Amino acid sequence: MAFKTDIEIAREAKKLPIQEIGAKLGIGLEDLVPYGHDKAKVSADF
Repeated sequence: MAFKTDIEIAREAKKLPIQEIGAKLGIGLEDLVPYGHDKAKVSADF
């Protein structure tokens, strides 16, 4: 059985907007510092 490479897995992954993920976790937009559409840091005040 051949395993998929990291890049194959990453290309198949469905990315969600970081705001949507934050909302599901109860993190408001004011507490997210976005880095692109799919990455963010969470404010230390959160």
